[in-house]
Amino acid sequence: MAKKKSQNSDSDIDFQNEFEEPLETMVDDEEENEGEDEEKEKDEFLEDESDLAMIRNLENEDRRIALSALPFDEELGFNPDYDWTTVSEAEHSRYVSLMSDTRENIEGVSWKRFAPLQRWMVARACSKNGLHDMFREIALGLIKARKRAPELCLEDIYLDLVRDYVETEEYDLAVGIVDKFEQTFPDEAEAALRVRALIFFAQDKIDEGKKLVDKLIRLPFNRNIPGFEHDRASADSETRESLIQYEIGYALYSLKKYDLAKHYFEHARDLATMNNDYELTMAIDNANADMRHALEPSE
Repeated sequence: MAKKKSQNSDSDIDFQNEFEEPLETMVDDEEENEGEDEEKEKDEFLEDESDLAMIRNLENEDRRIALSALPFDEELGFNPDYDWTTVSEAEHSRYVSLMSDTRENIEGVSWKRFAPLQRWMVARACSKNGLHDMFREIALGLIKARKRAPELCLEDIYLDLVRDYVETEEYDLAVGIVDKFEQTFPDEAEAALRVRALIFFAQDKIDEGKKLVDKLIRLPFNRNIPGFEHDRASADSETRESLIQYEIGYALYSLKKYDLAKHYFEHARDLATMNNDYELTMAIDNANADMRHALEPSE
């Protein structure tokens, strides 16, 4: 039995040797595998570094996009053509904070040593909170400054001053600002005419206002103004007329001249429908819906 067992053991050994590699080969393979593992780890490390770089690039791109989408370029008085990605996130936060701050805190801001951009931020917050005197002092200082701040749109600041004077029914002062606006920006005859019409409407001088709107519609569109060469209003007279009537209607709605606003909305919609201008038709319908909602008695 013992012999048989021994024979079986030898046979088992032979059987294993037949299929197992020599020890030297196994060691070489282990070393090779270790080398492969090291290479793999290096590759993974490089991959991790690459991923980190990609993440950083994405974060930088997100930041760039976020900065380029700051509200400045869409807010009144800020130059839409300025490169807003050069303005820090701190400035963005400052503006957001000002626009959400209380009237009392805004009134206490010491703005006189601020740069023009920061001054206009404060002015916008003043306008929102009905701080007329403070708003006017800042706005007048900006339009009288010798050097024009590239971040600001002075045309908007002039017209926002007009709006502020109209809001307090100081119409003579409003007209005076329009006169200065027209002298400073002779190419903005259309904007000046539009604002003069609205001042008449605000004073309930309806006939005078309508005459200026008719004149505005007939006024040749100045295609030489930079940025407006491809404006939709320059396409044809019908499109231009419908757009102007819609904009006048919307301005009258803001002035709470609802009957007049409805009059211009109706004319604008008829023309927009005739021109298959679905975008404008939808905008007019939305404005009419907002106006109806404003006229509903509050519960």
